[in-house]
Amino acid sequence: MNSIRTVFAVCFQNFRKWRSDYRIWIIVVTLIIMIQIYVDDLRKASEFLGTEIPIWIFPFMYSQFHTKLIYTLPVIMLFCNAPFIDGNQVFVYTRVGRNKWLCGQILYIIFTSAAYYIFLIAASLLSTVFIGEISLDWGETLSTLSSTETAVNMGLFFLEIPKIVTDFFSPLQAVGFTFLVSWLCAAMLGLLIFFCNTLTGTKFLGTLISSALVVLSVLVENGGYQHIIKFSPVSWNTLDNIDVGGFTTNPEFLYCLFSYLGLIVFLTAGIFIIGKTKRIDMKGN
Repeated sequence: MNSIRTVFAVCFQNFRKWRSDYRIWIIVVTLIIMIQIYVDDLRKASEFLGTEIPIWIFPFMYSQFHTKLIYTLPVIMLFCNAPFIDGNQVFVYTRVGRNKWLCGQILYIIFTSAAYYIFLIAASLLSTVFIGEISLDWGETLSTLSSTETAVNMGLFFLEIPKIVTDFFSPLQAVGFTFLVSWLCAAMLGLLIFFCNTLTGTKFLGTLISSALVVLSVLVENGGYQHIIKFSPVSWNTLDNIDVGGFTTNPEFLYCLFSYLGLIVFLTAGIFIIGKTKRIDMKGN
């Protein structure tokens, strides 16, 4: 029990630093602005259609490849300073020991990944719930946008509502499944950054490789490389790139789920192996 408390203490020590971390505030402000832009586009489409603004916008906010870049790069920004060394970490590392310290950092990555997308869900609902149509259905606006070219004809190019999502998922299902795959994707990216940075003793290789995976998703989804989508894990963080019912050549949900979990387990094991065989740089920032 004491070991578990120690691991959580190491984890939450990183969260306490958020109050003075400019990266966190930049990310929060950027996300709020992007969500508001998205809601404004939806308002224009709703006014044109004569319908109400929907509240279930989270599953579609980063379906479009431009917005996927915008919403996924902040995840890399959250973890770019892995393994999260500062002036106090030498003392913490020495006091709690290597394994507990590593467990705390890994737990921080997992919790932060969840918190990021929980914030997106909450912010999207708060931006629409007081002005939109409160319903457990998709509503007329999203149903129309998913089955017509209205958004494109209006020049609302960031407003992409995949029909496969509205046809095969209820709003709550879409929110839940999108959160799950997005959370796992973010955790995988965070652990990848931690692994690479710890392995090399630098803070650029992990960021470089994870950024390359984000760029790869853009090439896969918009650059004519759809045939390699099974090797593009960032592409799977939206439901439109996951096969439902065998109607597409995209990877199935279980393939994506177990691939994420496999990568997370592999990277976690790699982090502990490196921790045992290589001295972690504790020089601080």
